[in-house]
Amino acid sequence: MGRSSEDSPNRSTPDQPLLSDEFSRSTLNTLRSSYSDVTTSIEHGEARRRLSSASSSGDLTEFELGSHYSAHTLGALKSTVKKELEITNTQYGALQSTVSAVNTVLPILGGLYIDACGTNKGSLIATSLIMLGNLIISISTHMQSFSTMVAGRILYGLGSGSITVVQETILGSWFKGKGLAITIAVQITTSRIASFLSMGTAIPIANRFGFYGAAFWANFVVCALSFGINLVYIGAMRRIHRNTSPQVLERLRTKHKFNPRLVLFFFGIYWMIIVESFTLGGGWNSFLHINSELVKLRFGVNDAIAAWSASVSQIMPIFLVPFLGWFFDQYGLRTDMLVVSTSMFTFSMIMLGFTKVNPLVGLVVFSISLALGPLAEITAISLILPSSSLGTGLGIYKSAMNTGSTIVDIVVGVLQDRGSRVLEDTEHSYDYVMAFFAAWGALSTLVAGTIFLVDRFKWNSLLRSNAANRKEAYHMAKAKINRPMLYATAPNWREYAPLWNYIPLATLGVLLVTSWILFAIKLA
Repeated sequence: MGRSSEDSPNRSTPDQPLLSDEFSRSTLNTLRSSYSDVTTSIEHGEARRRLSSASSSGDLTEFELGSHYSAHTLGALKSTVKKELEITNTQYGALQSTVSAVNTVLPILGGLYIDACGTNKGSLIATSLIMLGNLIISISTHMQSFSTMVAGRILYGLGSGSITVVQETILGSWFKGKGLAITIAVQITTSRIASFLSMGTAIPIANRFGFYGAAFWANFVVCALSFGINLVYIGAMRRIHRNTSPQVLERLRTKHKFNPRLVLFFFGIYWMIIVESFTLGGGWNSFLHINSELVKLRFGVNDAIAAWSASVSQIMPIFLVPFLGWFFDQYGLRTDMLVVSTSMFTFSMIMLGFTKVNPLVGLVVFSISLALGPLAEITAISLILPSSSLGTGLGIYKSAMNTGSTIVDIVVGVLQDRGSRVLEDTEHSYDYVMAFFAAWGALSTLVAGTIFLVDRFKWNSLLRSNAANRKEAYHMAKAKINRPMLYATAPNWREYAPLWNYIPLATLGVLLVTSWILFAIKLA
């Protein structure tokens, strides 16, 4: 019979044996060396100073540049792509969801691989796939081949789903406490700048060369640049390893030793963040895929103006996220900002779908939501999971987001086609879609409120704590955070695995299968 991870690790029950004293002492000694101080440790101090030589060249924030630059070109050129490839809105939704469908499973496998084998190999494979996928997509525009573009999108998706997990795992491992939000903020800002430029320049590049495929070739060039930056990063990390003492490297290997059973001991609040990733993250991504055409049809502007207007949805993270990184490090309030993010998403969908207020207002509100939410979620996960399972935890987070995006993309395509049958390509063809987004946002707000309450009453407000109180809050929660590692490495670990943890894993599996079934039906 399973037991709750809230129970004491050395308290026996009639149906559960006590952990042996020898095993407990051995495991707890490992835990103490891994979690002795959330912000200052010998390993982190030395390695972080060495790592600065790599990050100063931009490696940690730029080797996923190509992935993000390529992500929104298809959305900016939605009308053109549908016309050139002669496809429906539902087929376009399936084309968009190709990337997210692949990444329903890949981030989990990638996270497991990264935790087990390290980030260097993972990043090299990911950037190679991104570059190759964009090359095939570019070629498909000359062939006017829907199937070839799908193949390229699949390869691109195989890489893009892993590269973010690689980067966030690196940052989450090296900056476990102070500085974590700021470093992840720099990463998110870089990605949003790339997305903003992609959405804003796709139409001008296509017009400049007189061919829509030119925008996709620009993506390939940026992806090749990111691949080169990744090679520089790998070279820098090899130099760091050569210059780091064997004792420090051994302590780091011990700290990051991965045990796949840890997934069975992840906390309830973590799984709530995963639900939020599915709802809110899926809503964000899907809206970014259709916002350009939404602006064009609802507000009667041409493709170029619509694309630049839609790019505003990416602009606020560029300016807000660096400040938010400092804010979260100093003042906490992650759960508060998550509630605000979901509320603003819902409000923006209502404004854009059912009012005649200038679309830039609604897009800016959406953009603020996009700035607040991801940083709050990622840094929260990095605080409540041990470094040894952070790659897997972030992989599941990314997988849930892509599962939501795949399902929502296809639902949006079906709803738009239904609306278009009533009124072909008019301002009302998105009415069903925007009503769905508003309801989806309301659901995500409910989930965010639940996370807020659980953190407040079960975690001593760890995710809300400011810089002055975080160390104390983390110290109070340290026994809880350490406990899964103790259970997962116990000889009788099955007796300590909480039965309720199988429920979110099974639910995620069902949603993964559902997303693939929908994807296959709509792609056929």
